[in-house]
Amino acid sequence: MDLHQFFTHFLEENELVRANLINDRQFDTKAALVQFKEAEVAGLDADSVVAGMLSMTEVELISHLVDMETDDRLHYVAYDVRQYPVLIDYQYVLEAGDGTGAIHHDIIRALHGILKESGTLPAYPMYIHKDDPLDPEEISQLHHIYKGPIYWLYDNLTWRTLRAMLKRLNVEPDGHQKEDYLRHMTSVITHPKYLEGILLQLGPEEYASIRENVEKSFNVYEASSRWETAKEIGLLVKIHADHYVMHEDVRRALEQVDFHAVETKVRQGLGPAGNKSQGGDYNAHIIRLTVEDIDFEITRTIIVPAGINFFELHLIIQKAMGWQQKHDAMFRSGNLVIVERMNQVEGRSEGTMELLSSFTQIDGVFDQHEVLEYMYGASYRLKVLAENTTNIHRRIPGIRDYAGPAPIENIGGAGNLAGVLEILGDPRHPEYARTYEKVRATNFRERYPITAINNQLEKLFRKSHPITEFNSDETDM
Repeated sequence: MDLHQFFTHFLEENELVRANLINDRQFDTKAALVQFKEAEVAGLDADSVVAGMLSMTEVELISHLVDMETDDRLHYVAYDVRQYPVLIDYQYVLEAGDGTGAIHHDIIRALHGILKESGTLPAYPMYIHKDDPLDPEEISQLHHIYKGPIYWLYDNLTWRTLRAMLKRLNVEPDGHQKEDYLRHMTSVITHPKYLEGILLQLGPEEYASIRENVEKSFNVYEASSRWETAKEIGLLVKIHADHYVMHEDVRRALEQVDFHAVETKVRQGLGPAGNKSQGGDYNAHIIRLTVEDIDFEITRTIIVPAGINFFELHLIIQKAMGWQQKHDAMFRSGNLVIVERMNQVEGRSEGTMELLSSFTQIDGVFDQHEVLEYMYGASYRLKVLAENTTNIHRRIPGIRDYAGPAPIENIGGAGNLAGVLEILGDPRHPEYARTYEKVRATNFRERYPITAINNQLEKLFRKSHPITEFNSDETDM
C-alpha cells in the first residue's frame, strides 16, 4: 500500500474537522485532504513544527519502527491519544478499528529523518554491541556517543536501573514510566548543585580520579569495577563491553561544581572519606594478585566481601585469572597451608598448620598474614596481597583493575608463558597457527574480558549461603 492509498483508505470524512483545526485552513473534500497530507509528508524537514511537538513516547515509537518495514508498509499501534497525541492530531496515526491505529512506513521514515536532523534522535548508534571489536585507535569515535543526545545515552539503561539510580539519589520522579525516569535522571545528572551531593557517594579514589578526568576533559572510561559506584549513580554509562562514557553535558556540569564545598563536606565526615552510610553497607578487602616466576607484570586487583571462606576466594582467583580449575590449588604462608579440597589433606611436617579452605574464613588469616602464596598445581604461583579494606554496597566480589595478559593454562607453567605469548604476537611465526588453536581451547583471550568475568562473579555470589567444596557442584560456575 503506497502513501496515497493509505490516506485514501484510512482517512474518514470526520477527519476533515480535525484537519481544519490543526492546519488552520479549510478542506472541503477528503480528496483535498489526502493531497495535502501527501505533500506534507514529502516536505517534512528539521524546521517542521511537528518535530518539536512529538513526545518522547512517540519518538521512541518512530525509532523502534523505522527498521521494521512490513509487506504492506503499515504498522499497527494503539489508537490512544494519551500515548500518541501528536501523531493522532496530525493524522499520521489513523483509526483502524477495535482500538487500533495505523501508520504508514513512509511517515515513519520521514519523521525519523527530521528527528535525526534536529538532534532529537542520535545521528549514530548510542551503544556498541559487545561482539563488535573496538581497537584503541577507534576510541576517539566514541565522541559520537558521549556528545550525542543525552536522553538516548541513558535510554541504554533499563527502567529498573533508572529507578534504582533515582532512589539512590533520593529523587522521586513524577510518574512511573521509563520516560519519566529518563527525564528526571538526565535533569539531575546535569545540574551542578545536584552533582555536589552525587559526588559524595563516591569513594575517595574514585572521586579524585573523576575530578582529575573532568579537568582533563576525559569522557571515556575503561569498564572496570573501580568505576562501579560512578556507574551505579549515573555519572557513567556503559556503551561497550569494555568502555563506559561520561556524557559531555554531565562533564560540563561537573566543571561548574564547587569542589571546595564538596571536599569541605568530606572533611566533615559527610562524604566518601567519612560517611559510612554513603560508602557501603558491607566490609570488604582489596586484594592484589601478582603472577610470580615471570619477568613481566600480570596483576589483578579484586575486591572481596569480608567473611568469605578460602574456597570462595579460590573461585574468585580462578575467575580473575581465567583458569578452569584443572589443577588442585592451595594457599600458603610460612607454616600455614590452606588446601582447596579434603582429598589434599595429608600429614605434613611437624609445626605445619593445615586448614581446609571451606571451613576457613579469610579475615582472621589476613589479620595475621598480609601476604599469602596461591599455588595452582605446578603451573603458577600467585602473590596474594591484602592491600586495604573498603566498604561495598553489595556483598558481591569483583575485579577492580588488571594489567597483563591471561596466564595461559596447559603450557608447562609460568616459565613457558613468555615464549608462548611471543609466538601469539607474531601471526607469521611457523608455530602460530598450532599454538593459537591450542590456547584458544584453554583460557587464552586476546583481550581481558573484565565485564564478563564480573558478571560471572555476580551470578556466582548472589546466593545467600557460602560456597564450599561440598555444595559447589550445585553452583553454576
